[in-house]
Amino acid sequence: MSIDKWLSDKDSKEEELRREKLFKTLPQEKVQELKKRKIRDLTEKEKLKADLNTKKEDFLSNILEFKDWLNQRNYLKGDLDKIETWVINLYKTVEFEQESRLSLISDRKQLIDKYKRIPPKFLDEKTRVAINKKLYNSKKTSSDYYILRKLKETVNEKLKEAEYYHILRIILEI
Repeated sequence: MSIDKWLSDKDSKEEELRREKLFKTLPQEKVQELKKRKIRDLTEKEKLKADLNTKKEDFLSNILEFKDWLNQRNYLKGDLDKIETWVINLYKTVEFEQESRLSLISDRKQLIDKYKRIPPKFLDEKTRVAINKKLYNSKKTSSDYYILRKLKETVNEKLKEAEYYHILRIILEI
């Protein structure tokens, strides 16, 4: 039983009746639009829930599902094609994960090359050390975290300023 049934009062029932009455007076197009919006909201919530599962958990759940399926079989010789399909699918997920890691590594190398193009006098020494530790996954100290946080704030401020300058440039070009 829901606690709402116990705590419901006349005001909430009157409010519910008023909402239903308003809903019935709406035109058909508006009702359809509201239904579509509700469906869209529900599907987005489902997507968010699906995103919460990590790939590792999905992979492990696939392995456990395969194990359970395999344990239920008495005569494996007749299921060789299904077993082969399971193994191929699991292997492809592992390959895809490795390819994505390799692409991340190549992206990191490109980022490091771009970082090396920044002139040394542009950043002070402490900031440069903190960024190097972040890029190369070295152990960072609390002061490094502080410096990186302050740098992030200043970068965001400068990006906002850059947007304003971009708008002014467009105005001047007219």
